Amino acid sequence: MRYIDLSGWIENDMWQSVSNYPGATITEIPQPPEEEGDPPCYNQKFILSGQSGTYIENKAHVDRTATPVTERPIDDFVMNCLVLRLAAKKAGEPIGVDELRALNVHVPAGSAVLLATGWDVHWHEAEYFVERSPYITADAAHWLFKQDIRLLGADMPRFDCSLSPVFPWDDFWASVPYLMAPVTNIFNQTFLSGRLFCFPMKIRGAMGTPVRAVLEVND
Repeated sequence: MRYIDLSGWIENDMWQSVSNYPGATITEIPQPPEEEGDPPCYNQKFILSGQSGTYIENKAHVDRTATPVTERPIDDFVMNCLVLRLAAKKAGEPIGVDELRALNVHVPAGSAVLLATGWDVHWHEAEYFVERSPYITADAAHWLFKQDIRLLGADMPRFDCSLSPVFPWDDFWASVPYLMAPVTNIFNQTFLSGRLFCFPMKIRGAMGTPVRAVLEVND
């Protein structure tokens, strides 16, 4: 048994998901004045968004009446997980339904599905998030929804095409409880399944938070 860290680094000067969502700003906090003369202590201030780095979210991202992801039952975030490993994707390349069907895999109901495309190799590039990201076609998305999955994730930051949107978001939120992206470390591997642990940070009312996602696998 081993554990695979699926989360990418959160760090200064990283990509932003959209222009007014901060990527990350991490700064040192000066020595507290009330503790001057004591041995030094160190702390940092983090400016992040709910979509900084690898994050998990639910329908509260688009619906204020939905229960925030941080108020969902804790056992919702431990689940069986299947990795669908595709051919390495190029910039702006779609994931089609025929690719998913060609894998000839059974997706157990209630599982997480992670799409492995190799795009996380570009994590530290400035254009990682924008138009260059691969995306999921509408037909492929509906095929995934029909599998009755609990969570959809991928090692690419966008599910939709930014230049010509095609992803059926309304159907997604009606069908799949959780979204987690972008993950890392699933493409150049041999495992196909495992047990996923993906707890959101305990922030009151949050629709999504950064997540330290870990996959337990048996080789």
